[in-house]
Amino acid sequence: AGQDQSFDLARHAVVGLTDVLKNLPKFLMFFRQVKAEIAKLKPDVVILVDYPGFNLRLAKALHRENPPPAIVYYVSPQVWAWKAGRAKTMERILERLLVIFPFEVEWFARNAPNLKTNWVGHPLADRWIEQGKAKAPDGSPCIALLPGSRPKEIARHWPVLLETAARIVQEQRNVRFVSLATGPEMRQQLEEEWAKHPMSGVSLDIVSGQSLTLLNRCTMAIVASGTATLECAMAGLPMLVIYKTSWFTYLLGRLVVKLPYLSMVNVLAGCAGVFARFRHPATIDHGRVADFEESAGHGTDGPKDSRRRFQVGWARCGGAGGGSGGRGDPAAPGVSDRGAGARQRSRGGRGRGNRAGEGLNGRRG
Repeated sequence: AGQDQSFDLARHAVVGLTDVLKNLPKFLMFFRQVKAEIAKLKPDVVILVDYPGFNLRLAKALHRENPPPAIVYYVSPQVWAWKAGRAKTMERILERLLVIFPFEVEWFARNAPNLKTNWVGHPLADRWIEQGKAKAPDGSPCIALLPGSRPKEIARHWPVLLETAARIVQEQRNVRFVSLATGPEMRQQLEEEWAKHPMSGVSLDIVSGQSLTLLNRCTMAIVASGTATLECAMAGLPMLVIYKTSWFTYLLGRLVVKLPYLSMVNVLAGCAGVFARFRHPATIDHGRVADFEESAGHGTDGPKDSRRRFQVGWARCGGAGGGSGGRGDPAAPGVSDRGAGARQRSRGGRGRGNRAGEGLNGRRG
């Protein structure tokens, strides 16, 4: 609503450095197109959303314009995890930064003190409705298989998860599996790949559009690293986190990532609350899954302590549960409202009228 969409970069999402290099000509074409449309529109404010490999370069190019638009960046690049030097560039070219994790405000205050940074809460907080746990009528366990939502992620992770499901039912026949599709295209991709893996005895349902509700009915999850891990943690769901990538990307990541944990759930909890396996090729040994089920998948700190730590970290993100933004007050402003308020302050500070532009998927908002 309220925008003219030029093209959807989500359809062209890539995973890892090798995929970026393969698709570089296409992204250079998109870059030139977006820059030309912004130049034609001459907005007062340009709002860039996530996607730092594309958007930080676009922000640099727009900053060189005369006069430059005010640039507001929503969902910060994870400079606190790797390539921290980008924070100084962001400080120089951005008018305002809107972050979704509260610790990011403190990090930028130390590393880019002149960058106006506002925490607006995590978008998932506005979608979460607290529900009680629901069990299957026969009491059988249900495992969520969540390969990610990007086509490349699904292509890499879904065969691994299907093979894992087949190995699990060899030992425990009454296990059910469920996977969640964000839309018809994702559902089609999941079903087509499933058809290539005839698996006797595997009970799998692919459901569309019920992620947070359906997770309450599951016993555990095997999930690709990403936003879905936060959804599982919000539902109090034990999880095994995986990610499959190329050897080159894996080794490069080991060199440059500066965090003790790669799963955001563990970052927020401040402890190894969930098992994570980041390898190529990604393999899941059934013995580890069995151990994981028995221990509730909460690592060495114990299930109650690690879950409590995550809940404290998530509450700081506006996700305590109940009401808009998870703050228990239905009338309180949600994440989108707080973000819009911060963007309005950026626009008002420039005093250049009321035109605004959006990067990536939209031309004007």
